[in-house]
Amino acid sequence: MGAEDLREVAAITHVTAPIVGDVTAHTARVFFTLAHGAWTDTETIDTATGTTRFEAEDPDWPGTALLGSREPLEPGTEYRVRCHRGGADVDEWSEPVTFRTLPDLPAPRRPDPGPQPSARNPYTGEPWTASWGGLLLGEDSSVVLEEVAGLLDAPDVRTSDAELLQRDGLTPGTDYMGARTVTLTMLALDDHEVPDLLAAFAPGGDEQPFAFAFPGVAGGKARIMARVRKRAVTVDRDFHAGRRRVTVELLATDPRLYAADQASATVAVDVPRGGRPIFPLTFPFDMGNGPGTRAAPDIVNTGSVDTWPVIRLTPRTGEIRDPSLALVHNGERKRFACRGLRVGRGDALVIDMGRRRITLNGASRFGQVDPGASWFALPPGASTVQLDVLEGPAGVTADVYWRSAWM
Repeated sequence: MGAEDLREVAAITHVTAPIVGDVTAHTARVFFTLAHGAWTDTETIDTATGTTRFEAEDPDWPGTALLGSREPLEPGTEYRVRCHRGGADVDEWSEPVTFRTLPDLPAPRRPDPGPQPSARNPYTGEPWTASWGGLLLGEDSSVVLEEVAGLLDAPDVRTSDAELLQRDGLTPGTDYMGARTVTLTMLALDDHEVPDLLAAFAPGGDEQPFAFAFPGVAGGKARIMARVRKRAVTVDRDFHAGRRRVTVELLATDPRLYAADQASATVAVDVPRGGRPIFPLTFPFDMGNGPGTRAAPDIVNTGSVDTWPVIRLTPRTGEIRDPSLALVHNGERKRFACRGLRVGRGDALVIDMGRRRITLNGASRFGQVDPGASWFALPPGASTVQLDVLEGPAGVTADVYWRSAWM
């Protein structure tokens, strides 16, 4: 062998430094840079602790070794690695290479999936949801609202027209709205909640609120007071496959759709009629027949039909006698008055205009309503309610409660 051949062999067999790549927090791959000879293993040393580990050549990827394949490397740690080439006449180590593993990254945060669909999720008035008997219907519920019929339909009309004898036609009477029927078509997707759904929509019982939030219907958030009259569940192949269709008929004796939120205003009286001086007379004469009140804040019914208010009067400083209330709307006036009624300090007088009910501390006082009194409703738009008392301390107030109403 000549000198040139010896130099070529020396160049081939010269041991060079390995290449480190594919570094992670717990592994790294070493690429051998010498094509001739048998690489027996690699030596990896933790530069901080001096701990040594050895890795053999990767049989699936010749010419490389996967550091940390037996025992994972420590994250964020500096290592020094070199390769050993051994054979019959060879026993050499490569130049060492230093590298650092990546820091151990925290596990990726899983996004919060939020509440899982369930009929037990709370009703918050989100659009296209409803609530009945503590169950959520629609959107985040396992009960899908497929159809709601009857909310915007006109209720049946109760007429008082009278037949004409021996003539064509009828004598026109006053028309009144009857009850409202609302039909719900629902799809229950969770068979575990079907018993709760059927129990909530069991026929009978007292009226309870059916609350709903349907854009474009009764201001977007409203309710009716109703009870279940019919319930139908179809048992078919869809039922067996987990799609339970439930149809329910609700009957609301009051056909109005009421705003979900109750509004209130405070009505104040300045001087009782019995406390105003009569003499000297001034023109125009005032003999105490009109209320000596100041205008209350506007009471606004944002709906489309009349709504009945509830008025609560509780004197705080003394006894009052014969309270009365007046509704003023578009220049027209309606008055509700009492006769021989005394309300003492701390008593609670409640007047429910819709139910034609007046109670004092829970006991009926219907017999003390003035025969000419008008049980008034709040028309759509702004109205004023005025308070007056025949006798009593100045500054008496009453609270007016109402819900805007639609038909």
